[in-house]
Amino acid sequence: MQLSGYNVVLRDISQSDLEQLRDWRNDPDIARQMISQDEITAEQQQAWFMKIQRDPSQQHWMIEYKGEPIGSANIKALYARDLADASSIEPGLYIGEARFRGNLIAFAPTLLLNDYCFEVLGAKQLRAVVKRSNQAALKYNEKLGYKLQKDAELCELTLTASDYQQATGMLKNLLSR
Repeated sequence: MQLSGYNVVLRDISQSDLEQLRDWRNDPDIARQMISQDEITAEQQQAWFMKIQRDPSQQHWMIEYKGEPIGSANIKALYARDLADASSIEPGLYIGEARFRGNLIAFAPTLLLNDYCFEVLGAKQLRAVVKRSNQAALKYNEKLGYKLQKDAELCELTLTASDYQQATGMLKNLLSR
């Protein structure tokens, strides 16, 4: 499945993307923000890919901007075996290409994912789990309308469709040009 909007495309991950994804994920700047920081081997990456191919509770995409892969995005059903039945979804993403981190384009894949979760899948809420030390991600999520639910080493944030719509109007207009 492919999603497009806000000047980005989310396309299904393919076998040929695995090495690029592994390189990004093992980058110390990205790995440092992950809950699991272990170095990922080629064998682990292949096993992960085989698992996600048969798991209806999650979906993974390569993020492309102007035809260039720049990162990875995913969604996972919480409390359901299938994304189609999930009322609560956990999205995740990282921007692998350093020149796109921390700029406006970094919001585009999240807006596209959130629109898909709320408007197509009918999710009632989205949940993010962010390390407290990752202040950039906490601020990023606040700009999207997420509300802090649990302040701990791993912070939990939730987002409703109405909070999302209220928080992102201007951002969506900027990225839709």
